Amino acid sequence: MEFGFEAKVVLNLEHKKGMKTSKHLATDFNLDVIGDLDKNQYLDKEGLPTEAGSKVLSNVLVQGLIGNIHLAHEKGFRDSAEHLRWIISELERGFISVANVNQSNFK
Repeated sequence: MEFGFEAKVVLNLEHKKGMKTSKHLATDFNLDVIGDLDKNQYLDKEGLPTEAGSKVLSNVLVQGLIGNIHLAHEKGFRDSAEHLRWIISELERGFISVANVNQSNFK
C-alpha cells in the first residue's frame, strides 16, 4: 500500500509602500492524508491535526526543508551549512515570539 501526507502552509504578509520589509500577519497550515489511511487517526472532527497528525506534519515539514536545503546547495543558491544555520536561527526567533493559535480557513 502506498500513501502520503501533504502539508499546506500559507505565509500571510502585509506590505505597505515605504516599508523595508513585509510584516508577518499569520501562518496558516494543515495536513492532508493521501491514500487509504484512517484519516481520523491524523485529523480531528474540525480537520485539525491530532497528536499523531502533529507528529506527521512536523516530519513532512522537516523533510521538505531537507529537500530544499539539498536543492539550494546543488543549484548553488546557498551553502547547506549556512542554510541550516539560518533555519535554526529563524526557528529560535519564531519560538520566542508570542503565538496566537487559531483555526484558519484556507481560500
